[in-house]
Amino acid sequence: MELRQAEIFYIIAGLCVIFFIVSFIVFKRKSKYGGGKKAVVPDYLRQIPYYKAKYTLYRFLRIVLIGVIIASLLITGLLAARPYKTESKEVPHYNRDIILCMDISTTVDNLNQELIDKLIDVVEQLNGERFGIVIFNTSPLLLCPLTNDYEYVVDILEKVKEGLQLRIKYYDGDYVDYDRLYELDAYISDGTLVGNAERGSSIIGDGLASACMSFPDVEENPDRSRTIIFTTDNDLQGEELITLPQAGQMCKDNGIIVYGIGTEVMDPDQKQMMEDTVIFTGGEFFYGEDPVVVEGIVDDISEQVATLDETHYEIIETDVPETPFKFLLAAIIAMILLAFILKV
Repeated sequence: MELRQAEIFYIIAGLCVIFFIVSFIVFKRKSKYGGGKKAVVPDYLRQIPYYKAKYTLYRFLRIVLIGVIIASLLITGLLAARPYKTESKEVPHYNRDIILCMDISTTVDNLNQELIDKLIDVVEQLNGERFGIVIFNTSPLLLCPLTNDYEYVVDILEKVKEGLQLRIKYYDGDYVDYDRLYELDAYISDGTLVGNAERGSSIIGDGLASACMSFPDVEENPDRSRTIIFTTDNDLQGEELITLPQAGQMCKDNGIIVYGIGTEVMDPDQKQMMEDTVIFTGGEFFYGEDPVVVEGIVDDISEQVATLDETHYEIIETDVPETPFKFLLAAIIAMILLAFILKV
């Protein structure tokens, strides 16, 4: 056990030494008559065993009382000095940023819905990583900046998932709550359709580039692990500012690994371009909307990202006032009992 303010304890310990010396002097000094009724104890009474036992007990209890008072002062000084213990603990060091980058065009709705459903479980199990969300169609939108507020992230994912489910039902001809559909479709679409009439839709490269630029402190903290989970059918239907390979190069230059997930129905050339791009960044390419397949993809990505964990040992300082406080409480109780017995 160590003390944060040891000087306080030393000061009180010094006062205890002074108190002990004074008490010893007073205890040894014979008391002089100071007034009041004077009682004479004949010498023969002092020789009576009962008197001798009581007097010896009285002197012993006085010594004990002085000792308890000194102990109480020392314990008080110990508590005032703030005792603490130091221990080395194995602490997982989470040094990762993960961004979910989703093509929010309707052709990717089924894949996104299944992916989000599985990712919610993953996010709820995170412990220290930062997670963010970028969605795109014509234009990219940072829906959730990198954060470790997982409850907030899950709320957003749940909202996006519900919007996708309602949109799928609507296009399948099923009945939906149209007010709720309008609200959630606006939530996932309005910010991603800026300039749609002029530029078109499904501008893939711009979406991945936006996710790449959503990582803060890339230059200041180059050792931090950065990952993008990227979903799209790579079906470009507009005028892009940055091509998908160029966006992949941006990720590569910034040390960002991209895990790409495509739909089951993709043009072979588009599929090959996407696969080449994500592999170029050091990631892997997957495809499929089937729930079982998506679950396997998420497990695979989670496992690969988890291997980037490092374990560090940290020195943890913890205040430990409990034991001294228990002794102080016992000493106070002892003083009260002794004072009652001695009629002090």
